[in-house]
Amino acid sequence: MVKRNKKIVLLAHCILNINAKVYGLATEPAGCKQIVSCLLEHGFGIIQLPCVEQSCFGIKRWGQVKEQLDFPAFRGKCRSLLQPILEQVLDFHKNGYDITAVIGLDGSPACGVYSTCTGNWGGEIGDGHDLPAQLASLATLPEAGVMMEVLQEMLEQAGIKVRFLAVDEQNPEMACQELIKNLVGNMASK
Repeated sequence: MVKRNKKIVLLAHCILNINAKVYGLATEPAGCKQIVSCLLEHGFGIIQLPCVEQSCFGIKRWGQVKEQLDFPAFRGKCRSLLQPILEQVLDFHKNGYDITAVIGLDGSPACGVYSTCTGNWGGEIGDGHDLPAQLASLATLPEAGVMMEVLQEMLEQAGIKVRFLAVDEQNPEMACQELIKNLVGNMASK
């Protein structure tokens, strides 16, 4: 019988299922196997977070910015989709498991951890709607995406302290090295 190591991470949906991403943003055919394999090889169980953007807007959605998602109904949808995840986390935590980290993707309006996308984005995109000005307004904002903000609030309300980290899926080998360094360092400090 193999003994459980009781280490768990919560992972952004599209790291395991890249098909949930906005068209044109996929970095792998199915999922980021380097990051997933790296986590499993280092003994971390994985809880897949929901893709709230796909749940709300479908697979054919346009890319969005944080301002478009930062409204009460979207935050409510985040809470609704995250509630079963929180219940799992609470059960694991109560039974001595280490909820080691939440791992997101910077740049995402929902799953960014250290940065998210921002801009004067919305309305029509055709002729006569000043698309060049909208495109020029796109930038990076140094804060979390909407779903990560909601998840952090929910975990804090439940009394669970969890480290939030982000991976760079454009460079999965480096992401694995940084991730394991952060996760193992986090485990040593507990």
